[in-house]
Amino acid sequence: MEYLRDCASRTPGHVLCCECGVPISPNPANICVACLRSKVDISQGIPKQVSISFCKQCQRYFQPPGAWVQCALESR
Repeated sequence: MEYLRDCASRTPGHVLCCECGVPISPNPANICVACLRSKVDISQGIPKQVSISFCKQCQRYFQPPGAWVQCALESR
């Protein structure tokens, strides 16, 4: 019987993507990046539109729940 001496130099095998069949490195989902991007929306739950209230008289922005804040453009 022969023993394997270089166990550390072995590379992990490949599996087929369960959606399209492309060979990939194993991952918890066993789905390739392209299929994963088409199935999962990482921006789900994040608002994609927002309303900004600006007072022209005092040059301030409304910060909910009830404060008006003066800030420069492109600031936090």
